[in-house]
Amino acid sequence: MSLFKHKNVVISGASRGIGLSIAKKLAHHGANIAILAKTDIAHPKLPGTIYTAAKEIENYGVKEISGLMIRLKKLLIKFLKNLVQ
Repeated sequence: MSLFKHKNVVISGASRGIGLSIAKKLAHHGANIAILAKTDIAHPKLPGTIYTAAKEIENYGVKEISGLMIRLKKLLIKFLKNLVQ
């Protein structure tokens, strides 16, 4: 049994690159993932947004917990408080 199975994990920078890779690896091991990212609109040269990352994570059969764009500090604080309650 995986150490991360049914655990909730918060990953920042999860719309692409290392953050997304970590999120997908943990999802593969059964973790529920809360993704935080700035990218909500696709960049012409870089693939991935917070929305495409959420779909990729959900394909592992785990919960993608309310992805959040982290441009506003107040929203981030509120999101994290709600997550741990």
